Amino acid sequence: MRVALLFVAACGVNQTPQPEPTPELPSCVPNRDGMITADELPIALGATIAYYAGANRTVNLAGTDGHFDLSQESPDDTVIALGPVQLATQWYADQFPAGQFVVDAGAGLDGIYHQDDRALWLDGTASQTDGSDKTLIRYADPIALLRFPLVDGLAYSTTAPLASATVAGLPFVGMDQIDVDVTAGERLDVPYVEFSPVLRVRTHVTRTPSTGTPVVGKRTTLFMFECFGEVARAESKQDEAAADFTTAVYLRRFALGAHQ
Repeated sequence: MRVALLFVAACGVNQTPQPEPTPELPSCVPNRDGMITADELPIALGATIAYYAGANRTVNLAGTDGHFDLSQESPDDTVIALGPVQLATQWYADQFPAGQFVVDAGAGLDGIYHQDDRALWLDGTASQTDGSDKTLIRYADPIALLRFPLVDGLAYSTTAPLASATVAGLPFVGMDQIDVDVTAGERLDVPYVEFSPVLRVRTHVTRTPSTGTPVVGKRTTLFMFECFGEVARAESKQDEAAADFTTAVYLRRFALGAHQ
């Protein structure tokens, strides 16, 4: 079974370059018990999953009786491949001693993560290149993005101060807050395949500066399936008020058998 891990804080998308040779993939078989443990979210460094991706899509994230339908295709959908890569080869590696792997976060940014039995932790974000306009955000205490086991009804909030961050080459002092809630779903439809059961993970990220610049918020809805990780993602416009927003500025879905 092909497995890769893709997550949170993405605001766009780039394909993830992967090393040769093709890595050996961990074994994981879904038991469909309605929860996801750390063992059911294996990290497959160097592996990728193919997704259909597009912008400005109408979506129903509230679902109907536990059924979520994201199967509609669009002629301008593209196929992308994403997956985790090693931290050690990145320019910012020595800034994240607890980090284990990196996932492309879009818009020229990477998310730096580590995982244990308790959670998938976000250590910070960084630009993919080191230059005068670089971004480097390090959390003194990593943020638990996904707490294990992921189950229906789980909800939590984390606040992380940013004392000496750099954003687009400029110093930034402020605070990030991430609110997460999890809802069970009977089924998710994406093009040519159904996943059942799924977990819908809604994330609301709010960045507040210490002075000056206005507060900025972003919502993301993930659909998770055991052993696959993320099988669909919808991202809101900036400062979206509705938890179940109806227009996704970015939408991607698992692409069965698709090739670039």
